[in-house]
Amino acid sequence: MTPTAFALGALPSDVPRWGKAYKSWLESFSRTMIVASHAASLPLETNSISLDPDLKDAWGLPALCMTYKDHPDDLSTMRYYLRDRALELMDAAKARKVWAEPIEEQSSAVHLLGTCRMGNDPKTSVMNAHHRTHDVPNLFLCDGSSFVTSGRGQPTMTIQALAFRAADEIAAAARHGEV
Repeated sequence: MTPTAFALGALPSDVPRWGKAYKSWLESFSRTMIVASHAASLPLETNSISLDPDLKDAWGLPALCMTYKDHPDDLSTMRYYLRDRALELMDAAKARKVWAEPIEEQSSAVHLLGTCRMGNDPKTSVMNAHHRTHDVPNLFLCDGSSFVTSGRGQPTMTIQALAFRAADEIAAAARHGEV
């Protein structure tokens, strides 16, 4: 966590948000440990990505509209398992002051996954194993949309590995005049 993120959102509820006491608390940043976790981002049919019918971007094109809600099982996992493990870690570290934020629906830093499933059958998937779409042969989707969930942890490194693999596929296709 950066000092700015710490100052804006990681302080306990009893810390002043302005003045000398606030500044004093911010000076404790170098002696602070934060344990954060998230669940698997299980899929919900209501989660989607679409084009906004009214809002336009700087080029006059429809803006992206992302709809996301946490799955109830993810919220339960965070409330009744992950928070307890985080508090155990703080206890083991002999933390002097420990607090836990309420577990609520996320509104940022979510894993938007699963919108374009990977597979061999164009009837049940959007792209093949190399992230090449079935319907548009020169379109490669190099993101986490092929994942059903984030699995056991952060999906970023897997997304990067798949993007490198897709880049090799794109380069080979370009050499053969296929894109």
